[in-house]
Amino acid sequence: MVTCVDRVRKKTDKFLDLIYKSNPKNKYYKSDTIDISDKSPRVFRGITRIETIKQCLDNDIDFYYIDTGYMGCYPNKDWHRFTKNNFQTLDHLNYKQLDFLTDVNVLKQRFARITNTPYDNYKPIRPKSGDNILIIPPSAKVLRCLTINGHTNFKQDEYIEFVSKEIRKYTDRRIIVRQKPNRDERTKKGRNLIDQLKTDKIHCLVAFNSIAAFEAIQSGYPAITLGPNAASFLSEKEIKNIDKPYFADDDKIREHSLYLSACQFSREDFRSGYAVKMIEQLQHDQKYYRFKYSVN
Repeated sequence: MVTCVDRVRKKTDKFLDLIYKSNPKNKYYKSDTIDISDKSPRVFRGITRIETIKQCLDNDIDFYYIDTGYMGCYPNKDWHRFTKNNFQTLDHLNYKQLDFLTDVNVLKQRFARITNTPYDNYKPIRPKSGDNILIIPPSAKVLRCLTINGHTNFKQDEYIEFVSKEIRKYTDRRIIVRQKPNRDERTKKGRNLIDQLKTDKIHCLVAFNSIAAFEAIQSGYPAITLGPNAASFLSEKEIKNIDKPYFADDDKIREHSLYLSACQFSREDFRSGYAVKMIEQLQHDQKYYRFKYSVN
């Protein structure tokens, strides 16, 4: 049983409603606060509920989180990630672990549906040669939750300046900043991330929590992740290594891509209860990762 918590608004969230109706024992309410006497896991969609999510964390109440999927979301957003006690899938399960917890053959079939590529034919792209650095700054919503060197409530221009100065300590490569366009803009040919990586001859992408890091790695571009990120298993973590960033081998990229594909779901998956069941199998003991970023 779970409790879906929606924002206080006239329109009901369609994904929360699907989960609510998937089990007659589930509950649904609209509120900016939670009843801490009720310890049932909460379900949220989107970072706008961060203050309510913090109430769960402060009172040891598990939560599930829904947002845009890791792959297969262009041109239509048909897949949504679903995580337990985090905003993204931060761990890694290898092929043997997945085979122990669930049916890997089913996961391979899902991977093919999501990517239009049979998993056994999937071959990661090796790193490309580029010249420039692409910074993907977090949204204002995320920055409100971020602590850097003991400071909070960063504004986006402050974050960009901070990261740019760190990069300048180690390289004189040109730095380009990609602000997140609205969805219509970022799905257009020439405006999407992969097109920009090619056009601007990117050597390395620098992200905080953005899914863009995983997209870049899948497309053959190294990424540095400075915060909790689904790509962390595959990415460089240190800006000081920006001229020669780590890039995972093919087996790691293949395994992690299969795992992340198992952690995102269609509307039917939410409606049937499959999404909650699968994440409980894969992430049943996940705990929230309290992150603070600092540099020397």
